[in-house]
Amino acid sequence: MLIIYGGSFNPPTKAHLELVNIIKYNFKGAKIVIVPVSNKNYTWKTNLASDEDRLQMLKLEFPDLLISDYEMKNKEYQGTYKLLSDFKEYDDDIYFLIGSDNLVQMPLWLNFEKLIKEFKFIVVKRPTDDIDFTKFGSYKENFKVIEMHNEISATKVRENVEKHKDWLSLDVYNYIKKHKLYEV
Repeated sequence: MLIIYGGSFNPPTKAHLELVNIIKYNFKGAKIVIVPVSNKNYTWKTNLASDEDRLQMLKLEFPDLLISDYEMKNKEYQGTYKLLSDFKEYDDDIYFLIGSDNLVQMPLWLNFEKLIKEFKFIVVKRPTDDIDFTKFGSYKENFKVIEMHNEISATKVRENVEKHKDWLSLDVYNYIKKHKLYEV
């Protein structure tokens, strides 16, 4: 089993680490690959640290996992379906890890129907989220839900690194300070 964990990781926080540990516990033996989004392909994301900075922070946060620059190497955004299809050469049993907040927008994703038909998903649900799988029809069986009770927010970290430094590993915090990231 191969689990692809995509995201901004802007910056990677202890919540990301906790989630990886939950995945390792619930999906023993699975290989986890972290795939950060690219600045050039996600122009709607604001205040993203550079691709290189986020890669370096991820390597500090997850020294035992594969950190892929797959999306950063692509000249244009090709969608999650293409990402997962390309990773199929390594393992046929692929899951994509997403937050429950992404389910609302998922029907708008490129190749949505092929995506939910051909791949499986691990949905991270916070206690305050409601999940509705009606838009997924008979493919709702391709979704596994795990709960996470963590209110750490990368957005709040970016807004005030010092106030929320406990939400970061020491290595990531030191990297942010050294490179003067997220300073206003």
